[in-house]
Amino acid sequence: MRKFILSFLIFAAMDASLSAQDIHFSQFNRSYLNLNPALVGDFNGTHRFNANYRNQWSAVSEPFETISFSAETKAPFRNLKDLHLGLLFYNDEAGQGGLQTTQINFSLAYAFKFKEDSSLVANFGIQTGLNSRSINFDAFSFDRQFDGNQFNPNLGNGENFDRSSFNHTNLHAGFNLFYKVANRKTFKAGFAFFNLNQANQSFQGSNIPLDQRTNYYIEADYYISEKLDLLPALLYSQQGPFEELVYGSSIRYRLKQGGFNKQNVYLGIWQRNEDALIASLGLDYRQWNVGVSYDINTSGLEVASNNRGGLEVAVTYIIQTFKPVIRRYKSCPVYL
Repeated sequence: MRKFILSFLIFAAMDASLSAQDIHFSQFNRSYLNLNPALVGDFNGTHRFNANYRNQWSAVSEPFETISFSAETKAPFRNLKDLHLGLLFYNDEAGQGGLQTTQINFSLAYAFKFKEDSSLVANFGIQTGLNSRSINFDAFSFDRQFDGNQFNPNLGNGENFDRSSFNHTNLHAGFNLFYKVANRKTFKAGFAFFNLNQANQSFQGSNIPLDQRTNYYIEADYYISEKLDLLPALLYSQQGPFEELVYGSSIRYRLKQGGFNKQNVYLGIWQRNEDALIASLGLDYRQWNVGVSYDINTSGLEVASNNRGGLEVAVTYIIQTFKPVIRRYKSCPVYL
């Protein structure tokens, strides 16, 4: 009976992945362009590079692995100082059949400043690109491949599959609002819509549109004391019949500030509703930010997972380029 329960739960997890849900990260606030295309250029600096890695269910079945990389540049056009560009790549491989999703997106965001001091800024963003999906049907086994005594992979499986891969375009859009109340007291809120074109996801001849995904989030950076800041955040994501609610907070301990020598330590605890408890650690060192988190599974799958969920790593590097200000003065007249 225990083996039956474990097999059933593993199959249920794999079946959920085959229903064409988008990727997700527990450290959603460290995966900027996957959260909202409007966040392109929403940082202090000139260029930002961000990488995310997630490994889930390695203790239960074939691991689900996700990698993501993004690059952004602020104001690349001289006459359009509030227009920012971004590039996003991710690859996700799920389950026994190696269901792979690869996406390359180009992002464009515009920042509208309500105040000259940039204390209130609205960002609008769009994202589009190419999505590729594939699966290895040879990795599965079927009842017709059992000859009565043992499994024989040389026997036909009796199944007809129209295709094992396909490509389609995608379209996403979002809005973000940033508000600085005072020094070390800021708020951020936004929403984003993904898969607006609802491309067909079927490996067979039928039409199965990819459900739209909607993200709603709010974040804060709140002063507690000279050395401590509170960073609460909440994300609600909905895609078709699936919902996700992640909430919690990190505490930042300020070791050293000033210029390029910023040093901070982060400690956080988060909750994915009815699914996992998430513990996180982070570090700022100069222009680097590194975050590590682990999902402690608390869902019905904990019978098989023994509370082991997913390891996640996020790395961000920001470049600040200083452009010299050239001032031209009239030369002094020469009197003879």
